[in-house]
Amino acid sequence: MKNRCEGCGAKVQFTDPTQKGFIRNDVYLKNPDRFYCERCFNLLHYHKNTEITYNEKDFLNNIKLIRESQNLVVHVVDVFDLDGTIVKEINQYFPHNPLLLVANKFDLFIDSVKVMRVKNYLNNYLQKNNIKVDKSLVISSFRSFDIERLLTNIYQLQANKDVYFFGMTNVGKSSLINAISKFYSQTASITVSNFISTTMDFIKISLPNKTFIIDSPGIINSHQVTYYLEKSSLNILTTKRYIRPATYQINPQQALFLGGFCIIKFLEGIKSTFVVYVPPNLVVHRTKLENAETFFNKHQDDILQLPTLKERERMGKIISQQFSFSETKKDLFICGLGFVTLVGMGTIEVKYYEKIKVGIREAIV
Repeated sequence: MKNRCEGCGAKVQFTDPTQKGFIRNDVYLKNPDRFYCERCFNLLHYHKNTEITYNEKDFLNNIKLIRESQNLVVHVVDVFDLDGTIVKEINQYFPHNPLLLVANKFDLFIDSVKVMRVKNYLNNYLQKNNIKVDKSLVISSFRSFDIERLLTNIYQLQANKDVYFFGMTNVGKSSLINAISKFYSQTASITVSNFISTTMDFIKISLPNKTFIIDSPGIINSHQVTYYLEKSSLNILTTKRYIRPATYQINPQQALFLGGFCIIKFLEGIKSTFVVYVPPNLVVHRTKLENAETFFNKHQDDILQLPTLKERERMGKIISQQFSFSETKKDLFICGLGFVTLVGMGTIEVKYYEKIKVGIREAIV
């Protein structure tokens, strides 16, 4: 008999449906060697989530276990949301573990974006932020040759020891591990969803060299838009196809809305190009600057659609910040939502919710 859920890794328990690992005793006894807890079953079959807290104590205990093992750590990040998913404290967490940084979800970029350009950007980003890794990769979990490249690098760095996958929620750790299982024609299937904290405990997947890949629970990042969204909103924003950039020629004294999450006000400068990389179902709307506030207050719940009133309340009050851009292309990033590449010259004011991380960086593409 097994004592852990195959989907999320939680230890089985039969008493409390609000806690991780719950399964009815009669359901468990029907197939005690392979089962999903009630939460994973509902996620897989009904896309229904039972909110279960993954607390800081669990997180710190997992960090300690991985650190003391000195095994290879594969730090998975979302290349499309780099600032929202990279763990800048990774070297402090694991000072003696070999580190492989994997930038996943490259498939969200259109075909004209070259992987070497993003790889060079990633390496420069790591250097500027003083993040030291043994190797970095830019991949997609949907491409078999990328999975093969990932495995080659794992075998080179693991020293015939187990491997821990580590990172923020929803960066695709479980999808990568499922792709590895498929690559080796294994049947293991870790639960994958767009809800935070889908993986609740360590999950082991065997490799041919008799070591294990171990999926760890995702770190919750409360500075990402997705942290505050309901299921219906997550479903609207989640995409499994590439994100086609939308190009806008913006004059000073115009404003651009990214749904109701963010207002970009072009205060002064020259006519500039704003290239928007956000989920295809998010409403992007342009208006005159003088009409922006009135439009925002009037149309949050119809034209702009998202976020909902409940989600807005969760994200806190609206704040503003000014940024300047000039000859060098810049990205305005909104963690968990996407980014806008600014080409031209001028000053913008960005209005957004206080709990969301927003900033400016060198352009990724």
